[in-house]
Amino acid sequence: MSQRGYPYDDTMPGISLAIDPTAMRAMFADELMRTTGSDFTIDRCRLQRIRYRPAEHCFVHYALELVETRTGRRSEAWLTGVIYPGPRTLRRLEKLLAASAGQPRPEGWCRFEPGFYLPAADMLVQSFPFDRRLRSLPSVVAGTASEIDSLIIEGFGPGDWRIEMRRVEPVRYRALSGAVLRHTVDVVERESGRRDRRTCYVKVCRAGEGEQEARLLETLSAHARSTGQAFGVAELTGYLDQLDVVVVEQAPGDCFERMIIDGQDVAGAARRAARGLAAFHLGAMASHSVAGAVIDRANVAASYVAWACPDLADDLRHIVGMAKHHLETTELSPTHLDLKPDHFFLDGERVVFIDLNTFGAADPVLDVATLLARFAAMPTRFGAPAAHVETAAQALADEYFAQVPAEWRSRLDMNRAVAAVQVASEFFRHQHPDWRELVPAWIARARQAADAGSRAPRYGRRSDAAMPLVPVGGA
Repeated sequence: MSQRGYPYDDTMPGISLAIDPTAMRAMFADELMRTTGSDFTIDRCRLQRIRYRPAEHCFVHYALELVETRTGRRSEAWLTGVIYPGPRTLRRLEKLLAASAGQPRPEGWCRFEPGFYLPAADMLVQSFPFDRRLRSLPSVVAGTASEIDSLIIEGFGPGDWRIEMRRVEPVRYRALSGAVLRHTVDVVERESGRRDRRTCYVKVCRAGEGEQEARLLETLSAHARSTGQAFGVAELTGYLDQLDVVVVEQAPGDCFERMIIDGQDVAGAARRAARGLAAFHLGAMASHSVAGAVIDRANVAASYVAWACPDLADDLRHIVGMAKHHLETTELSPTHLDLKPDHFFLDGERVVFIDLNTFGAADPVLDVATLLARFAAMPTRFGAPAAHVETAAQALADEYFAQVPAEWRSRLDMNRAVAAVQVASEFFRHQHPDWRELVPAWIARARQAADAGSRAPRYGRRSDAAMPLVPVGGA
């Protein structure tokens, strides 16, 4: 790999073109003209996310805003550009086209061919929902997977239920990895005329991965119910192995992130979230160790930052090295590992967690540190009022550490360092307009937190040198 840093990789020279939205918009416009004629134009091309592994691959996710020429109606298209070193790109295109042959073409999503090649960037482009590793995704998006409808209708109970309306909305997509879709049906019972509505979330997984997540949800849910815990998880509706699909109920309650942004009893909501999180850490079932995965994730995040800002490489090695030593000497407990404010739903005094596919045994304080870091990023990422975020952070930390063993607080700073590196990498990977300023600022905070964590007593109270709960400025 070139030592020049982002966007250069000598094995994949097309990357520098792939991250130029203006150039990509022009190339996509040529392809759109080829497939639809003059029916649509591209109003905007936006980079959503970069996934990169040196000398192996680079994925760039694009969101295109399309305008129908005749009506002015707007719609969106999701494209993923994939660059590999050498001749692999064209071989992967052949596999994608073979996998998409005969697949349904969901209305509103198929303005482009399932896959095409852009020689200027030596790039394979795949058009959502076509994905060679997520074979059932087109039929799920099109609403033609009748097995999903049958599973959802079972939840209405006895009766001859018929679907009147079905709405499928993509929520999240990562090429070759997975997708989440919101699936809503309006039904009527034929004899009584009674009407009802139900919303579930459909997770389309790679082969074999869905079954593991379904088992985990089932086990966690049963454990929480049987022990009367203050937390729950999104209930499993069912697993369809022929589609590699997991269907889960819509989580009950209010989204914690939305409550913070709207200023809805922020302190009270944060305290409830903290009590639920503490109960989850102290009362969830035993799990396999994922300590190695934590370090792997930290290394991946650090590699993104080092690519974006090569001058930060020494700081990153220092931070990740200290974090690795910390984790190797810490007692492990149940941990979510990818906690975000929108992963909490507050249902009275009970907290319901979603997206638990990363669950395992690690340092649970990492969940708190990750949450606090993502709080601090909310004003920049979502425009959340800083006062709301500060209130949530302080209330959550105070309540959480009042619920767990006292020595856990001494582990917060080292975990804050890991979380800050992760957030820095997210600003870069999602191509925030100010990432060049934000990334160094967050790595400076990570270094400060790691140094404070190394000075803190291994067990006991938090070091006086610890960082404030919400970093001041540039969050």
